[in-house]
Amino acid sequence: MPETERDPVVVEFQQRRKTMLQNFLLALILFALGLAAKQFSEAIDGFLGIGRAGWTAAAIAQLIAGVVFALRGFWQYRCPVCNEIVRAHDRYYLGTAINPTRCPRCGARLR
Repeated sequence: MPETERDPVVVEFQQRRKTMLQNFLLALILFALGLAAKQFSEAIDGFLGIGRAGWTAAAIAQLIAGVVFALRGFWQYRCPVCNEIVRAHDRYYLGTAINPTRCPRCGARLR
């Protein structure tokens, strides 16, 4: 089906879904780099002229940036109709439905 004939709600939600997945992937990469930098700082002191404290600070900054990206992806992942975060089970569950067919709150078609 051509892009112009698609439902605008579905197109908007799929764009939000793509952004969420990209943010989570970037967060995972930042977490991995932060943990690697922390391990690296303990193994080799003074690499590239940066001491252990510098590598530890870089690792903490990467971990914090990963959390920010993950939260940004989570908070923007909303139904375009009711503006509610698309949860997998109920409103107290922190996880989201990755590719739902319909919004659990308003029933709008999302895929």
